Amino acid sequence: MNSEDVYRYLPVALQNVACSLEGWRLTTRRYNRSFEVIKNNLRGYPTATASTCGELRRSRLLGHVDAARHCPFWEERFKQYGVDALATNLEEELKKLPVLTKMEVQDQAGKILNPNIGEGSLLSSHTSGTTGSGLVFWETAAAEKERWAVWWRYREWHNITQDTWCGYFGGRSVVPLGQSRPPFWRLNYSGRQILFSGYHLSDSTAEEYLAALDKYSPPWLHGYPSLLSLLASYLLERGKPLQKTPLVITTGAESLLPQQKNLIQKAFSCPVRQHYGQAESVANISECPSGHLHVDEDFSLVEFVPHDDYPDVYRIVGTNWSNPAFPLIRYDTGDLLHCTVMRPTCRMTGRVVESIDGRREDYVVLPSGARLGRLDHIFKDLTEIREAQIYQPNRETLIFRVVKRDNYSIDTERRLLYEAQKRVGQEVRVKVEYLPSLERSRTGKLRFVVSEV
Repeated sequence: MNSEDVYRYLPVALQNVACSLEGWRLTTRRYNRSFEVIKNNLRGYPTATASTCGELRRSRLLGHVDAARHCPFWEERFKQYGVDALATNLEEELKKLPVLTKMEVQDQAGKILNPNIGEGSLLSSHTSGTTGSGLVFWETAAAEKERWAVWWRYREWHNITQDTWCGYFGGRSVVPLGQSRPPFWRLNYSGRQILFSGYHLSDSTAEEYLAALDKYSPPWLHGYPSLLSLLASYLLERGKPLQKTPLVITTGAESLLPQQKNLIQKAFSCPVRQHYGQAESVANISECPSGHLHVDEDFSLVEFVPHDDYPDVYRIVGTNWSNPAFPLIRYDTGDLLHCTVMRPTCRMTGRVVESIDGRREDYVVLPSGARLGRLDHIFKDLTEIREAQIYQPNRETLIFRVVKRDNYSIDTERRLLYEAQKRVGQEVRVKVEYLPSLERSRTGKLRFVVSEV
């Protein structure tokens, strides 16, 4: 019997103890004195001058490429593409390299691992991947601390500290799936988290979740946008606000759609802030208090590469200069964004992004071969829909999977079909399929578009 099986059969009180012990383990590993030094050093860079940031970037990139030269994969690739690791302008020099794909990293992980860093200094990390393409890799303890320091810097912009209690709505399986009675949450006292199960939230359990929020009144909620917007819809239907409004809600791991943000803000009456990052540490984008999405230019080298198939859309490609154990250079995150020409009204100097549009898989393909993204606008005014997902079995068909709210009517369906047809044209057959709930990945994420094309 493994530890997960043992946990499943523990009483709730002991499961809270187990969650708190795991929280203590992670807290002591990540947040020690060296973490505080890293975090303090990072504080000034978001408003630093271009010359200061440029010097930091050159220094970090030079050290990173020097470490990469000792990895068999990069030694071969630098030689193949004529990369000079000591070039004056390394950012331009590295553009000689092709973009690195996740599949290449999966296949070549052993050769990417830096042999000069002892196994005793390595931490194993992983990504889940919304399409099942997970990745296991290694990082140094310092790299893990720097990633968390950048994430906590963003949180501090919004008055969140490490002492702030958080109501967490993510994909952690802390409540056994077979459990049918509350509580549908567990407590991590060490990490100051109320860990809510994303797998048990439904019409029949929503009131228990809202009652728990009233009981604990966490000042900060964080989680997947799909779960937080689902919870928001239940709160609005209840017709009674929480006894104590959260100070802020932050989202991550999924793209925050405009209608989700509006719904969450309406229900909880507090700011909703977005963050983009990943375990590979190749790119980080944080929303500032003024509402701008800034690239964290001091954390990694981030490139916006024009996408061949989607006009005005860019791929997020990055280099993780904080992790010499597993150098990723020009790594394709698989995520897409829209740029902006807007000048920020804040003091921060990082490039501003208009929107983070999710993955390539979040686009549908028309019979002509054209690709359409940002179809979330279809649902902008359809407040009678609790959740929705687009399924594309072939180029000629789109199926809208819909979870209805109580006030859903035939008129709602008519407006849905009209809005959809207006965007995809008459050559595509649009259908509506009604479901009691939408299927999520094993990590609790909800894909907006599921395509077989």
